[in-house]
Amino acid sequence: MDSQAQGAGLVFWGRWLIATTIGWIVGTIAAIVLSYLVVNLVYPKTTNLIVGLCMGAAIGVSQKMAVRRWIKLAGGWVWGAMVGLGIPFVVTVLVDERWARAEFLPENWVVGQLLIAVVGGFLAGLLQFRYLRPYTSRASWWILVSVVSCGLAWLSTSLSGPGGLVVGGVVLGAVSGGLLILLLREPTANEAV
Repeated sequence: MDSQAQGAGLVFWGRWLIATTIGWIVGTIAAIVLSYLVVNLVYPKTTNLIVGLCMGAAIGVSQKMAVRRWIKLAGGWVWGAMVGLGIPFVVTVLVDERWARAEFLPENWVVGQLLIAVVGGFLAGLLQFRYLRPYTSRASWWILVSVVSCGLAWLSTSLSGPGGLVVGGVVLGAVSGGLLILLLREPTANEAV
């Protein structure tokens, strides 16, 4: 790869990293604020749905905007992130209530959070990969990229204490952005001809 292509790849990765980190932070803060308002004003029980929706929306929008110079991600990219990250949180609310009554809650909170992240990553990747098809023949690999990067981001957040708010976004952006660049190096069949 020539130095100009490497430089463009580095700029792409840097913009993706910064956008994903900002989306992660904004999504987390929005989730905290909205959860507080909903629980205190509308619905007296905690709900995790807001967390997944806020995180997905903020990350999806920031990623879409950051790389629009190179690839045009459809609005479905954002919806895929929202729905993909939202569904596992909804399921945890339902399962958590059943487990609480049965005193069957998992004892290891980190493992539970990691499972939510991996499932969320899988669903988001499954809903998003088709938007990468015009740019790479390996678009389906985005599902695995999403699983790995979401899992590592949540794990690093869980293990990094108060700095986790930033660390999780950095890990998510660094891993997913780097792997996305590798996927984009394989052109589509139309470009290869």
